Amino acid sequence: MNKFQCNGFESLLCSINERPLELWSKCVSLEGSIKRVEDTSLNGDKVIEIIGKSERSNCKDYIATSISCPAESTDFLNTNLPVLIFVIKNLKREGKIEFQLVDQSNFRRRIVLITNTTREKIPKVSPTSAFLPFVLEEDWNILEINLQNLCLNVYGTEYQSLQRLIVHPNFRIRRIYLQDRHYEHDETPKELYQALIDLYAMRRTFKYVDKNCQTHPPISVKKLSIIKTVKKKRKKNPEVSM
Repeated sequence: MNKFQCNGFESLLCSINERPLELWSKCVSLEGSIKRVEDTSLNGDKVIEIIGKSERSNCKDYIATSISCPAESTDFLNTNLPVLIFVIKNLKREGKIEFQLVDQSNFRRRIVLITNTTREKIPKVSPTSAFLPFVLEEDWNILEINLQNLCLNVYGTEYQSLQRLIVHPNFRIRRIYLQDRHYEHDETPKELYQALIDLYAMRRTFKYVDKNCQTHPPISVKKLSIIKTVKKKRKKNPEVSM
């Protein structure tokens, strides 16, 4: 996998890149779509939009719309960075984020976060999987998930590595990345900031433009320290964002 990595930071998706879903596989159902669109809240910046129905269906052969990282089903992320960040838009429809991790007991755990749901309002935990409702603010959010704390609080074991990440409908996504700890806005590492500036400058010098897209009850107070959502404010001037 060709991931962008820099001193405790690992980027999995950046919607303004030339090939934002390079690390991801895509599955599109008949009524679903995965495409890159311009978002007016972000001054027309392009973002990834995933739209579709819930994966639940009476048909056993039904395949839901989703994107999955890594792209190959036989590959694994195998990253031990404990903080997973999404810059994500609430479309006010049921949406799910799924990730698979391994703890220090070498058990594989599947955790599914669910928002805007009328069915699964309380956490459901089994030895191999957990379904946790969460709340997004309106419009754009910065969703921060501490995998170390989440694994410890849900299963009582230490987090070891993230293996796979799956995003189901219905969201718009600007960025997905991992980092070694929580950072305040004024703590951005200088090396990372400069690397993102260079990447953004390189993108602006490209003369070739590909016009085709790549694809035809709330969580308890205890868990608020594990999953944080921050409403993303609109900025008048474009800048390189985390």
